[in-house]
Amino acid sequence: MLEFHQRCRRLSSAKLQEVFHYVLRRPFQGYHPYDQLKNYLLALFRFGEPDEQIFSAVREKIADTSANGIEQSLGTLCADDYIQWVKELWERRDQEPFYQQWPENIKKGRQQIDELQKSFGLTGSQSARPASLMKPAALQFIVDAFSQPPVLPNAKDNEETILRILQHYYRRPGPERVIQCLGRETLPVVWKPAHSCSHVLRARNNLLWYIELLDKFDPMQFSDIEKNLLSLAIIYHDAAAEDVPKRDEEARAADYFKRDLQGQYPQQQLEDIAEALASKEDDVHGKSDQTISPSVRRYLRVLRFADRMDFIRCTGVDASFPGFCPGRHQLTVFDPWRLDLPSQLTRDFTGDPVLKPDFQRQLEAAMHGAADLLQVTGSHSRDCRADSYIQTYHLKTDRTAIKEKFELTPLPLQNMENCLDDNVRRFIASRAGIHTCSSPDHKDCKTDRQNGITHGIHNSFHDLRQVQVPTGMTRLEKMQCRQGFSLLSMATQEAIAQEVQRLQSEGILMSLGTLTQQTLKSPLAKQVLEQRGFAVISEKRFRGYDDTGKVNLQEMLVPIPVGSVGS
Repeated sequence: MLEFHQRCRRLSSAKLQEVFHYVLRRPFQGYHPYDQLKNYLLALFRFGEPDEQIFSAVREKIADTSANGIEQSLGTLCADDYIQWVKELWERRDQEPFYQQWPENIKKGRQQIDELQKSFGLTGSQSARPASLMKPAALQFIVDAFSQPPVLPNAKDNEETILRILQHYYRRPGPERVIQCLGRETLPVVWKPAHSCSHVLRARNNLLWYIELLDKFDPMQFSDIEKNLLSLAIIYHDAAAEDVPKRDEEARAADYFKRDLQGQYPQQQLEDIAEALASKEDDVHGKSDQTISPSVRRYLRVLRFADRMDFIRCTGVDASFPGFCPGRHQLTVFDPWRLDLPSQLTRDFTGDPVLKPDFQRQLEAAMHGAADLLQVTGSHSRDCRADSYIQTYHLKTDRTAIKEKFELTPLPLQNMENCLDDNVRRFIASRAGIHTCSSPDHKDCKTDRQNGITHGIHNSFHDLRQVQVPTGMTRLEKMQCRQGFSLLSMATQEAIAQEVQRLQSEGILMSLGTLTQQTLKSPLAKQVLEQRGFAVISEKRFRGYDDTGKVNLQEMLVPIPVGSVGS
């Protein structure tokens, strides 16, 4: 209650209205107990009253809720009944015990904290606990062991460095979490479910394509060293999440970033980017950016964009995504204005497709690409667009596979890059008329079984890797291609057109499956494989070790492409 009280006192009237909007729409986003909702509102009534604009937004939310959801939340009531109940609660707030007792409860809470501080030997002005309480002597070895920095020789934006950071900060807990978990029978497999490796890797991808977009329109330019540092900084941005209190996350992550990279990069750039990292959520907490230098402000802008662009992992997107429309209500589930875009590039934003400036068209197309990537790498994502990515390509979200790709494997960055390229491959295949086939035996697509060729594509490694992504295609273009093909460079458009023509002519080779040694001996099988461009040869293959530790090799029949024979 004290934390709630202190936060509400710091809120501006506009921020307070946002809180009202959040609380009032909660019943339509899942089960929310009546008493809890009532008490939240009574607590908020101590600081302000919801305005008519908020009530209009709530009506819209109720209108967008399914009939089952309304019945579960409101019973037989309608939106006007719900809003009337809120207004009546406001009118009779003075009669509610929870509202009446609020000042006394706050007073008692402060007294209890003062008494607790005195029992620890603290003065009333001290808010931090002594180090002896934070780090019990018997557990100091745990704090020391888990406080060691990762070893990052020659730290750069590459697979090796990023894997070490993910292993150290995301795939294991901080010292606070270790101490909390002592004595438990089981430990989590994923230590940061709300701040996963897949999230920070998508944020890195957002940062890189956004920097490319800014370079294209020349409001901000970044050197190679700055790009490396910013890419690493966004990997660090949730390094302390779920280990320390929310208010300390950014500052602790900035300390880790600066400590781990000390001496490897120019000190001033390291200090500036660390300051930007620590200030990333200041605007949410009502702090001003005016004290931040222009050099730090430019870093802050791209870090904010990268993280908040991936906020769609929690909210999904609605039919108005990405939502850059003048006069649009600001209290939406996904508010694009929170992306902290450069004012010189956004002042002409419009909802008219004909009048949209080039920067807006390029940005919106890439944002749709970010939403697409989320659908194949995010385990709790929703897509409410008319052309839902999951539905368009007949995909099924496999949460176990996503967890394995990004939380458990040694190649999380490579897996994210592969997912991005696979999205491009699906787009290119669809332009060639090779649409997703949902039938395992290819009954739903044109198939030439005699030659082992199909003109449907399964979302499998075998099928997708047969579609070639243009070598010169930039990251920004990969994000834009599905929603903005005309925005791509002429060289990329031509390369895609050539690949489309090749796919239309050659199709997709069907998977050979697993062929047994008996099948490979068959003259008929050899004949079919030869027609498909494969030869059956004999090779010595590893078959384990004998009792003395010597390697066992066994002659086996193996199908290989004809061009590889004798090479």
